[in-house]
Amino acid sequence: MKRPFLLRMLPSRLRQSLYYRFYRTRHEQWLPLFETANLAFAPHISMHGLIPGCGVSGPLAFLGLYEPALSIRLAQLAEQGGLFVDVGAIMGYFSLMWVAGSPSASAVAFEASPRNISTFENNIVKNGLNGRITLVPKAAGKESGFIDFDLGPDHETGWGGIVTWPSSNNIRVSIVRLDRELSGRKIEVLKIDVEGADTWMLYGCEQLLKEKKIGTIFFEQLEHRMKSLGIKPDEAQQFLRELDYTCEPFEGNEGEWIAFPNDRQS
Repeated sequence: MKRPFLLRMLPSRLRQSLYYRFYRTRHEQWLPLFETANLAFAPHISMHGLIPGCGVSGPLAFLGLYEPALSIRLAQLAEQGGLFVDVGAIMGYFSLMWVAGSPSASAVAFEASPRNISTFENNIVKNGLNGRITLVPKAAGKESGFIDFDLGPDHETGWGGIVTWPSSNNIRVSIVRLDRELSGRKIEVLKIDVEGADTWMLYGCEQLLKEKKIGTIFFEQLEHRMKSLGIKPDEAQQFLRELDYTCEPFEGNEGEWIAFPNDRQS
């Protein structure tokens, strides 16, 4: 099945607006789109096993992209190749797009939710990217061990996250520090989206950050989840600035940030 005619012909900004106004609540009428979705910034790469009704899957099925501003910037950065680290990778969209950008590009992705891991693995295999994307089925944070993880609603793939309160929807998952898992490795881009625990994840990168092993960082500040975890609103920015990184709001998007070492520009 082809995507709706207008979503193929209109300019990108109008396609996104039309999807959210008209098609977002009509997934059931377009189910074949969720079986195989070619990516807008990597047309030879496709995603499989998308879930109708999911806030991440819908834009991928109908538009071939998710988080447009971040997708555009990552597609540009991917042309230079190098290692991309994707923390909170969900079903692998950003990792798949990154390695498609250059023959020298590779990715290490961390995803703790069991409902996403098998789909991500399948997407790696079906696109012939074994060896270029390493999927680590663990959370990443400020310490190594085990931690409670809320799976989120059944139909959503991107709402799961670390929690500190009991719930019948919680499971225990492995968690690692990035500066131990990837000790000494040069990371061109680090993307973090872990539902409020981004600050803790950055604490787990302290040695890599001190050594300026991380080039560009994209992270999110989801304040209502941060509050429940006891994380202060400006904590991540202060930590990064103390380690000689510049932090700026990203593309005017509320809650989205970009950081980079002070000896380079964004």
